[in-house]
Amino acid sequence: MARQRLAASPLMDVRLLARRPVATGSLLILVATALMIMMFFLGTFALQQHYGYGALTTGLLFLPSALSTMLGAQAAGRVIGRTGARTLAVAGLTVAAAGLAVPAIWTGAAPLVAGMAVAAAGTGTLFVVSAATALGQVAAHEAGLASGIVSTFHEFGASVGAAVVSSVAAVSIAGTGTGGFSRGFTTAAIVAVVTAVAALAITPNPRSR
Repeated sequence: MARQRLAASPLMDVRLLARRPVATGSLLILVATALMIMMFFLGTFALQQHYGYGALTTGLLFLPSALSTMLGAQAAGRVIGRTGARTLAVAGLTVAAAGLAVPAIWTGAAPLVAGMAVAAAGTGTLFVVSAATALGQVAAHEAGLASGIVSTFHEFGASVGAAVVSSVAAVSIAGTGTGGFSRGFTTAAIVAVVTAVAALAITPNPRSR
């Protein structure tokens, strides 16, 4: 970062990372991706190793989550202009937390699939909110750079989510217990709640310029 600040022709203006809309959008995409990876990672191992479903059946059981993600994103795109990014970010994270809490509390394939579908609607919403927040308040010549930053944090979120959940649920992933699945979903739900509180405080007011 110091090298970029001192270079005559820097690759990017690092000060863009400190701007509130870009920083907020980056945080939201990181958390949304982390939650999605945590959910899919745990769901795959739970359905196949614990509940005994084959790969094809497991894939089909993820269809509700895929559809919910698309529906959440579509709905967010339609209403974000009226509700504002802050309200939608908090709502998406709250829905995600509620969905993740279902398999954390109740055992069984049905609660797992239903909870993941609900959570996926919330994360789908966050993908739209993060992009709109980060890109909606930057100059036209900075849009490409801001988009690259959001994409980078998307990848960070995937790696962080996989690392955290594989550590928390290591016992269940290894097939030596079932408590890890509950702890993993509980951890994901807590992350969603904490981020919702943070989003309420840091997401730019839609009426501010």
